Amino acid sequence: MGREAKGQKDPLGSVAMLPSIEVRAHEPPSATGRPAMQRAGERASDAAVTPFPRARWFDATAPGVRPAGGTDTRRRWAIPLFLAALVLVVTARGLIFRALLPVALVTAAVALLARGRRQLVPPPQVSRRGLSLEGDQLLLRSQSSAAQHVLLTTRERFGVTLLATPRRDRIVALLSSSAGMSSIGAGFDGPSRRTFAALLDHASVVGSDEVGLEAIGPDGEPISLSPAALAALLEELTLRSPGCLERFLLTDARGAALGLDSRELRAGGRVFDLTAPLEWRAFVFQEALGQAIAVYQGTWVRQGTNEISLVCLLPAMTPPLDGLGTSLGPLDRGALRDLRLMQGIPESPPPADQRVAIDRLLMVPIRSALDKAPRPAAQAPRARA
Repeated sequence: MGREAKGQKDPLGSVAMLPSIEVRAHEPPSATGRPAMQRAGERASDAAVTPFPRARWFDATAPGVRPAGGTDTRRRWAIPLFLAALVLVVTARGLIFRALLPVALVTAAVALLARGRRQLVPPPQVSRRGLSLEGDQLLLRSQSSAAQHVLLTTRERFGVTLLATPRRDRIVALLSSSAGMSSIGAGFDGPSRRTFAALLDHASVVGSDEVGLEAIGPDGEPISLSPAALAALLEELTLRSPGCLERFLLTDARGAALGLDSRELRAGGRVFDLTAPLEWRAFVFQEALGQAIAVYQGTWVRQGTNEISLVCLLPAMTPPLDGLGTSLGPLDRGALRDLRLMQGIPESPPPADQRVAIDRLLMVPIRSALDKAPRPAAQAPRARA
């Protein structure tokens, strides 16, 4: 279920994740009658005016490097060997037990420590791989010094959408701009989740089985940073564009602008003012594709005369709410809210001319923004943790 039948065409069409198109001369009016792209007192771009000449380097996690826990284990084994050698030197009798055996124990302990140190250091012949923020470009530099890929251009408007697993053990930053769309990931353990709680609080929760959470780079390898490196990179990007964490800039499958920021949602040639009352609801529906059945999730939005249904395939498995409340802790009240935003009621399929196909990873961030917008008095209450 959820797969296309052989020889049948997906009614949604392909969901394009392409660079944002330039603003056309005649933008569609918003539902409230305000200008779509710029309102009174709002700058045309929130990019920082001050230049950033210094380059920053962010090391990617090397796949061949062992975690620090392996070194701790070897150190725990080496210490008893040193102590045993010292005890034998003091208490043992005879040349073999007092000299040769302690030397053997010390040699074994030194070998353990040296082996752990070698495994922590990448092979010298392998070049560094990571991200370089040089001028107004964020570059991915691969193991070959000649290979580099432009992930982001900060002189233009760009967005950063943060996504996380339900347990917040992995976070992915989706970068969207005219250079295209790319993703950067980072893994978080217990201590790092507490240290970077403010960063994790900005991330929307998606299913753990999403392929996009692997953060595959243009070179075919995952782009994974340490939590500290990812936080430093996001801090640099926020300095250059203060509103980037609340924005994404893409185009849909029909070539129309698909974007979100703190003030408006634009999709399907329509603009929705997020500072004015609007109606929305989450739903699911299914359609037959030959001998198969495809199950979709949708978000219906209406404001004035503007009305659309954002649709995408339903994930194979939605994270359950039961049992998460006791294990997530107070840090993840936002995660519980996002998990509730994933839920939808079954409905009939929406009209084809009202549908706008979007990437599945963007559904929860869009619903989260809609949930913060004002609502008419008759609208249902907001999702709460």
